Amino acid sequence: MELRHLRYFVAVAETLSFRQASKQLRVSQPSLSVQIKQLEDELGVLLFRRSRRRVEITRAGEVFLSAARDISLRLKQASAAALHAESGEAGTIRLGFIPTATFHILPRLLEKIRSTLPLVKVELREGAEDVQITGLRAGSLDVCIGHLSRTYNQIENMLLVRESLVVALPKGHRAARKRFVGVKDLEDERFILPSKELLPGLHQMIATALLKMHIPPDRHQMAEHFQTGVNLTRARVGIMFLPSSAKGFVPDSVVLRTPGFSIGPLETFALWSRGNLDPLVHRVLGLLKEVRRELREEGS
Repeated sequence: MELRHLRYFVAVAETLSFRQASKQLRVSQPSLSVQIKQLEDELGVLLFRRSRRRVEITRAGEVFLSAARDISLRLKQASAAALHAESGEAGTIRLGFIPTATFHILPRLLEKIRSTLPLVKVELREGAEDVQITGLRAGSLDVCIGHLSRTYNQIENMLLVRESLVVALPKGHRAARKRFVGVKDLEDERFILPSKELLPGLHQMIATALLKMHIPPDRHQMAEHFQTGVNLTRARVGIMFLPSSAKGFVPDSVVLRTPGFSIGPLETFALWSRGNLDPLVHRVLGLLKEVRRELREEGS
C-alpha cells in the first residue's frame, strides 16, 4: 500500500464519484479505478459498490475512511513539523544558565522564544561553568549563558553584557547613606563570596580585588547561591558584591551602593559548540543578539 492509494481512496469516498475524484486528483478515471481495485485487493475487502448511476461506500469503506483521514492528517502534521524543524521554528532547545542570568538575560530570552517560536520547547538547566562546557561538548546542552574564567577549545562565545559590580549592604550600615563606598567604609567587615565551583570567574574577580585591598582570607564567607548571600547580608553576617542587574531582586532591607575602588566589570556570554549547524540553535543565538542590543540601549 502506498500513500497515493490513501489519497485516491479518500477523494472517491468524499465525492462518491470516480469522475469528480479523477478531476480533483488530475489523473485519468481508468487509472483511478485501477488504483482503487489494487487497494481493495490488498485489503481483501470491498470499499465501494459501483453501478452505472452511483458509487456507494461500504461499511468496510467507512471504517477505512476514518483511519485513512487520520493517517493523512498525521502525515500533514509530520510534514509541517519537519519543515518547522528544518527552519528552526520547532523542536527542543536545551539552555544552560548561571544564576546571574536570571536577573535580566534569561527572562528576556524566554519571552522572545515564547512570542516568536511558539512551537519550540525549552529545557532549562542551571549549572556551573564546567558543567555547561561539558554539556556543550557532550551535546546535552545547545546554548549556555554564563561567565568565562578562561577560553575553551571548540566552544564559541558571544559577549552579551558587561556590567558593573555594586556593594550590597544591610540597611542601617554606616556606609549605606553614601553614594560611593570606599575601602575604609568596609574595614573589619566580613565579605560574602560566591561559590568558587559555581562562579569561578566572579569568585576570582572579587578575591583579587579584596587581595589588592589587603583584606585577609579569614574574613571571607562562602555562599553557594546569590540569594543565600543576600540573606546573610540582610542578617548582618557580612557584605557582598552583586552585578548591577540584581537591583530589582534584593529586599528593602539591603541597599546597593557603587564601590569607590576598582572591581569588575562582570561579563556574561552566550556559549555554544563550534560548528553547530542546528537552525534552532542559530535562531536562539539571533534572539540573544536582540537581548544584547536591548540591554546596551538601556545601559545595563
